Amino acid sequence: MRINFKTIGAFFTIIFFQSITQAQEYRYTETLFSAVEVTENVDYQNAPFIDYPYTVEINTTSQELKMDIFVPEGDTNEYKPAIIFAHSGGFLSGNKNHDDMMAFCDSLSKKGYVTATIEYRLGFNIITNPNTHATRAVYRGIQDGMAAVRYLRANASMYNVDSEKIYFVGSSAGSFIGLHSIYMNDDELPEDIGTVSYINITPPFSHTTPDLGPLNVGNNLSFDGQPDAVVALWGAIQNTDLINSNNDKPVFLIHGGIDSVVPFEIGSPFGYAALNYTYGSNEINNRLEALELTNKETYFVPDGEHEFYGTDNGTWSNGIGGNEYWGIIFEKITNFFWQQHKPTANFTHSNNDLTVDFIDTSIGALSWRWDFGDGNISTEQNPSHTFEETGEYEVKLYIENEILSWDEKVVMINNSLSITENESIDFNYYPNPTKKDIYFSFENKYQSVKIELYNITSQLIREKTFYDSKKVIFNLDNISKGMYFAKITKDQKTHLLKIVKE
Repeated sequence: MRINFKTIGAFFTIIFFQSITQAQEYRYTETLFSAVEVTENVDYQNAPFIDYPYTVEINTTSQELKMDIFVPEGDTNEYKPAIIFAHSGGFLSGNKNHDDMMAFCDSLSKKGYVTATIEYRLGFNIITNPNTHATRAVYRGIQDGMAAVRYLRANASMYNVDSEKIYFVGSSAGSFIGLHSIYMNDDELPEDIGTVSYINITPPFSHTTPDLGPLNVGNNLSFDGQPDAVVALWGAIQNTDLINSNNDKPVFLIHGGIDSVVPFEIGSPFGYAALNYTYGSNEINNRLEALELTNKETYFVPDGEHEFYGTDNGTWSNGIGGNEYWGIIFEKITNFFWQQHKPTANFTHSNNDLTVDFIDTSIGALSWRWDFGDGNISTEQNPSHTFEETGEYEVKLYIENEILSWDEKVVMINNSLSITENESIDFNYYPNPTKKDIYFSFENKYQSVKIELYNITSQLIREKTFYDSKKVIFNLDNISKGMYFAKITKDQKTHLLKIVKE
């Protein structure tokens, strides 16, 4: 049998090219998986639940807190960021299976995340001593949310989670949990979470609350309970004084300007005057601005009400899915979390005739894929590539880090910009270096002279065409100091000069 080595070579070339192409996944921003695997009712903490009807805080029953965990089906990536979701309900109602929480978990897991939706302790006496009981209800929720973070850190290897990249998303009451978990410290705890005596207006009358303890209480206490970033959907905090200059965890604040349930600015939740004021997203953002804490994003909709992406206490208002804001918010949240863990792609290059040397200057990259724009690719970190002909090429560098998060950099390369083309010029130019202008003097008057100025990464900075000219002035005002290439085209001939702006 005769073996066709050219066919075999072509086959392996195709396989190699496909393997490189498939590595360019855009994980965490694009949907890569068609299905997810869900593990339901995972015990993440044991805690004392207040017995209904919540009138006596010392009457409790210990129960397990549950979470549902979503992982991409068939994903072999060993390290993934994780996102924990906490539902709405005012600490009085709700559950981990709200429509929006499930949709977030499913859709983001299909992009490559491990996601989880949690239950947390509910219930408080809203009639008698509502501020004391509401404060304690929020605090119990904060403890539970931080316990969920600690659980995933402690069990990171079981779920292929990167323990240093665990994020938190809360809706309404859930966002109170997320925000306080990054802004409240153990030396800022409200007095009402300790031992407090109170009197009910209904029997039994006189009671004393148990001390709820520190923020981190229960299991896995050797692990950090603070999430690494928080998205707060229509949330608030007790007071913006909780935010200090060292509270620089990334936060994304999403809120409607006419929210009547959780104030966008300052006011009582539900408009219930018996409850103390809370400080909403606008006040939080103002405080962050005053402290010059810039690791934040906001999406404020002036005419947006509570849960304006199309839910009512976590249930789809139309019964089938979110409104137009759902897609906008989902895309923004997707981008926010990707920004937390992506590497940064960058490179420089130098030309020598048709050969261009590329130097990777990326941050956090462990793999590289270069597309030179002429049908050729490379996976070297610092490749050298020879083009077949001169021209402009779109060169793209795609990189990934240890969790397969990505970034890319695209630059137009003009490989005709080579300083070796300076060998024979038939004109004078001065001064060089220059502070303002370059003067060109030609032996003959040309019908047109085109001058193009490029920076060292081959980006066109300025161009001008002069007609019927023997002497021309090329202005460099408003151009930064540095080295540039000037490409002069006349009489269908091109010359390249190195120009320095002082």
